[in-house]
Amino acid sequence: MRTVLRIGIFGIALAMLFPGTVSAAEAGATKQDYVPSGCPIEKTTICTMEIWLAHPHKKDNRAIRQVLKDKSIKVLRHTIQYWKRRGGHPPTNIALGWELSAEDARWAIDFALKYNDRIDGLIFQRLNPPHYVAVATSAWDDKSETRITPGQLQQLRDPQLTTEEFHALYVKLTGEREVAETFY
Repeated sequence: MRTVLRIGIFGIALAMLFPGTVSAAEAGATKQDYVPSGCPIEKTTICTMEIWLAHPHKKDNRAIRQVLKDKSIKVLRHTIQYWKRRGGHPPTNIALGWELSAEDARWAIDFALKYNDRIDGLIFQRLNPPHYVAVATSAWDDKSETRITPGQLQQLRDPQLTTEEFHALYVKLTGEREVAETFY
């Protein structure tokens, strides 16, 4: 009985922390239903951005923070984290929330390419809050990420894609619609 109670409370906590899921979006909820309080989306649809970069970029910390501020992205103390010296290269993936505009998503991809060298993995969109970006995240396991080719990444960077087309392509590239939802 006690184990069941713990899982139930954990599930409720997850639902409260991450209220926007793909299934809820498909159920017809509006954009305003998923905008976190204190997140003005008039300037950018990115509310939260987490970045992990190789240690050599630490010397560029001030400039990187300025780039984010210029884009009107809230910069918190731990928005940017650096791998330890001689810690290897951070993951080469990106996580993009499903309520980002195509323009902001492409900006995030360009940012990741500039400061993390390449992108060869996409994190399942349904695992992230709707207005979220993570560059080089190690928060998810291998089953939560899909490898992509440079050609597939170039398709996502196509400026002709509308927001709906961008996200449809992202989900198609991750193949997450074919993967059964599991409890993480």
